[in-house]
Amino acid sequence: MSEAKPAIQQRPLLRKIQGVVASDKTDKTIKVVVAYQHQHPKYGKIMKRRTVLHVHDEKNLAKEGDLVEVGECRPISRTKHHRLLRIVAAAPERAVQVSAEEVMTGKAPEQK
Repeated sequence: MSEAKPAIQQRPLLRKIQGVVASDKTDKTIKVVVAYQHQHPKYGKIMKRRTVLHVHDEKNLAKEGDLVEVGECRPISRTKHHRLLRIVAAAPERAVQVSAEEVMTGKAPEQK
């Protein structure tokens, strides 16, 4: 008798959040800053708040400054409870600062 295996169902994502990568220095982990606005319950003033999430990035794809979409998942470590879903927009390339001496002579200035 052959038994039919049930189809594997993926668990639904709890929440999708967009934020900006603040740090990508650690291996397979990025820090994502999620900014939001909140109204004070008593005074009604709109306040800016932010949350820093530790996100699992398996292939180290995200770089600092990228706009990314992350989703909640099972706890991966003590602080990581989110994983990278996709990179929405890549960060612009950083402009290289060149000193005037380097432009004039064609070589980097000497270290003092």
